[in-house]
Amino acid sequence: MRIKQFKKIVTRKIKFILNPLIEFSRDSRLRIRSKYTSYLEKNPVRSNYILYEAYHGKSISGNCYAIFLGLMKDSTFKDLHHVWVINDFNDPMIAELKQKTSNISFVKVDSNEYLKYLATSKYLVNDTSFPFYFIKREEQVYINTWHGTPLKTLGKDINKRSMSGHKNIQRNLLHCDYLISPNTFTYEKLLKSNDVFGIFTGKIANIGYPRVDLTLNTSSESVKERLDLPFNKKIVLYAPTWRGTIGAEEDTCYTLHSEVVKIQQALGDDYLVLLKSHYFSYKFFKQSGLEHLCVPNWIDTNELLSAIDILITDYSSIFFDFLPLKRPVFFYMPDLREYESERGFYLDITKLPGPICESIIDLIDSLGQLNSLNNFNKQFEKQYKEFLDEYCSYDDGNATDRLIDIIFKKKNQDDLINVESNKQKLLLYCGGFYNNGITVSATNLFDQIDYNKYEVVVIDNSNYHKDKWMNIQKLHPNVHIIYRPGFVNRTLIETYKQNLIFRRGIYDNKMLKYTPVNSYKRELKRIIGNTKFDVGIDFGGYNKFWTLLFAFGDFKVKSIFLHADMMKEYNKKVNHKYKHRGNLKVIFSLYKFFDRIVSVAESTNIENHLNLSPYIPNALEKMVFVNNVISPNKVLQMKENKEIIEFNNERYLITYQNDKNESIGLNLSGIPLPNKEYINFITIGRLSPEKGQKKLISAFSQLHKQYPKAVLYIVGEGPLKRELKDHTKKLHLEHCVFFVGQLENPFSLLDECDCFVLSSDYEGQGLVLMEAMILKKPIIATDVTGVHSVLEGGYGLLVDNNETALFNGMSDFIQNSMEQKSFDYEKYNSEALDLFYKNVCTKAN
Repeated sequence: MRIKQFKKIVTRKIKFILNPLIEFSRDSRLRIRSKYTSYLEKNPVRSNYILYEAYHGKSISGNCYAIFLGLMKDSTFKDLHHVWVINDFNDPMIAELKQKTSNISFVKVDSNEYLKYLATSKYLVNDTSFPFYFIKREEQVYINTWHGTPLKTLGKDINKRSMSGHKNIQRNLLHCDYLISPNTFTYEKLLKSNDVFGIFTGKIANIGYPRVDLTLNTSSESVKERLDLPFNKKIVLYAPTWRGTIGAEEDTCYTLHSEVVKIQQALGDDYLVLLKSHYFSYKFFKQSGLEHLCVPNWIDTNELLSAIDILITDYSSIFFDFLPLKRPVFFYMPDLREYESERGFYLDITKLPGPICESIIDLIDSLGQLNSLNNFNKQFEKQYKEFLDEYCSYDDGNATDRLIDIIFKKKNQDDLINVESNKQKLLLYCGGFYNNGITVSATNLFDQIDYNKYEVVVIDNSNYHKDKWMNIQKLHPNVHIIYRPGFVNRTLIETYKQNLIFRRGIYDNKMLKYTPVNSYKRELKRIIGNTKFDVGIDFGGYNKFWTLLFAFGDFKVKSIFLHADMMKEYNKKVNHKYKHRGNLKVIFSLYKFFDRIVSVAESTNIENHLNLSPYIPNALEKMVFVNNVISPNKVLQMKENKEIIEFNNERYLITYQNDKNESIGLNLSGIPLPNKEYINFITIGRLSPEKGQKKLISAFSQLHKQYPKAVLYIVGEGPLKRELKDHTKKLHLEHCVFFVGQLENPFSLLDECDCFVLSSDYEGQGLVLMEAMILKKPIIATDVTGVHSVLEGGYGLLVDNNETALFNGMSDFIQNSMEQKSFDYEKYNSEALDLFYKNVCTKAN
């Protein structure tokens, strides 16, 4: 036995040493993050370095290019070293820029040089986003220019969007110090669609786009000479949005080619049609030997526009940059209806400053109007003026100078716009938004909190699961959701330290010395950027990674919630395995780093204090309770939301029906409607050991023998579902015990039943008890931690925690019914919120 135990220890230690080395050797992205982290930690910021990254290093163009040219012209900045991110070292723009200055470097995304310059350059200029691993240092100045006024929706506004597709844009915005905007519409849509309006700490320079200066100040003749374009023809630019599939560019590109040929044929020899394709299309044309059909990708689009007489585009923001030239724009949108359904628009498409063409025939017919240009201009004069006034009022050719004055020379600072609210900022991790009591508790809190005083921000992983998406969609619209993209930036040494802490916790000062505190602070900074939060709340309380981030985060007040008797949770087994022990072993050791350790009921706090106070200095002051907030209006509304159908002479309560937009068919799920001639008991909760449903089923078996018209509905899902069903089958109760699964709306069924039964071995507080109380349902519940303080005083029948007591309680209800005290849920909620504000949001004396 000793030999076996010795081998186990040796094997574990060998894995501890080898696994990080193997991981680093195999994972190139991990090595990149590690190198970048080393530069952050060891290298100082270089005050005379500025890094530009346009479209993730795909080109040297746009706002970044305009800012570079503006700084080059100003002798004040002659000592600046310019670092350009460009992934193609054969790009002709490299040679052009080298002719302008020798004080310049070129790097590729993810290269060692890129990592070094990204970590150490004082000024960082980007028109989209830096990679997931980017963290702005305090000494750095991040200027995000974005890349256009949005016609189509962004971020969380997109009609058919992914849950967290905007996560890295969102994260970059939270890091940036200056956001450059061409108009109020753009910065409002950008910040709100990425869910950071109100918590964005940067300053907004609403001064126009520097890139439009290139359109207005570049000589059309110089562009035509550069591209060898004829001077005796009108130049038409076809610049569609990319709508192909990466890896399958061929079909899209040949379609573009065909459309260019048809447009050219329709316009005749007095015109020359050019194609300005997306990076992916141009890459395909180049690889296929067809690049002569496109404007070279390295040519700056805004400089090109100066030589363009007519623009044809679709949903691209390019037309906003073209409008100040006051030349005709045609909108060719062959997939308008589909695009509107899939993506959505911010603006009324019918009011664009040019004709809308939904087919190539329509486009060619509209282009025919160019023969009478005066009539064409008059037709769209009103729309054109409205767009110029609304979206292009700063396009005067001087936006770059204004930017340099404000950011680099610190002039006109009063012109900057601040959208950060002055409310107290709360940051919460809510446990992953699974279908459980923690999610319900958080959702209820967010429904009731005072948003006039608090800016509420939830932080979560960007991993997708159906429950999370559905539950996040239920959150109050004032709640911000910040998604954590990517992975922790960590060095090899920090990896060893983290693995050690994940195994042992921080129970003494010796382990604290091994704790990679900087890594946790850095990771939180990577996610939330420059935003400073007053209160950090680990509302989940079961995930050691998130608990570590909050434990060492820079908050005025740090709180962690305890949603149950945590020692019983520590010892809980599911399928013969300890469910929470690995996490809680670490989390118990972290309680001492929090200001408040918050149980969700008074009785739960008493039990937790008894078991956990040895881990918590000043436990008497730190350990408090805050009753869960409830959403009575939601419960009452959902109770009334019943759909009942009759099928084969049986009445069913509908529990699910598909979205009519998803399918032309009808997909329904339902359960038999509780029969009023029967005695209908119901229990609601996760099918998990602590809920005691097996004990309830056994008690109900005895009850049913005496009262054949008794029925039990079991609502919920969980790891014990199979075991509980087998137990039901063994007792021959399939005809009277119904497993109805997880219900989106359990209250419509609860309202139809006669009595609610809770058979838990322990609870945090038992939210479902109060939901039953709101519906004035008789309640029978085991007298255990988290339940007693809810029902004491006559709100339900408390029974001993065993089968016999449950049987007697249900039997007594059938024989004598039950009287219970009326529940003043408004008073309860007011008191619960006061406790939350006092015990969670306020610094202890």
